[in-house]
Amino acid sequence: MTKLDEIALTIELVLISIIEGVALTRLGEDAVPVFQSTEALQYVPYVLAGLTILLVFWAQAILHTVSVIRWPLYMEHMLLYFIAAFLQVIAYSNIGNGTAWFFWWSLFSLCALVIYLVDLRIIKEVVPRFSQLQSGEPYIAEVLRRHLFELRFLVPSALIFNIGACALMFFNPDLFTNPLAYATLGGLQFLISLGALADCARNFKERSAMLPALFR
Repeated sequence: MTKLDEIALTIELVLISIIEGVALTRLGEDAVPVFQSTEALQYVPYVLAGLTILLVFWAQAILHTVSVIRWPLYMEHMLLYFIAAFLQVIAYSNIGNGTAWFFWWSLFSLCALVIYLVDLRIIKEVVPRFSQLQSGEPYIAEVLRRHLFELRFLVPSALIFNIGACALMFFNPDLFTNPLAYATLGGLQFLISLGALADCARNFKERSAMLPALFR
């Protein structure tokens, strides 16, 4: 790894951590009045879902950066992280408005899909470079396989769920005046996100075990 590669890696890692730290701060600020509310129970699943989505996004971004980001930097890639964080912050401000909550998470999922497409181009561009390293070919092949799996299945699933939940709340507002019904959709989003986080943690561990072999 060259000095420029190290600079590119550091810039992306710092950027991801800062913007997600800002998003986490906003979530905390919006969660405080929710927990103090007499109707807190119906909103708690949304707070937990928001936190879990943030952790998934942060972990996936860190894993991608460590796995393939080298010099040169891709400006469009970094700008998309800012847009994603912006959408997160707006979503967090709508914990008490289910329709708006899922609308903004739909846009976030769409942004994530675009990020994955940009990431796919980056991965394909670094394939020749990694193929020259010891154990590089199986490593980059696994990175590409996993990325395509997430691009084809996981991200579209999140997008479909959020759009479906938004439509369900928009067209059935009376149904979701019921606290249990309102909490149920947030609970589903939390459980789905929790499953994604567990899968991400497993993938993170496996990828971390593969990286040292590249630089022996």
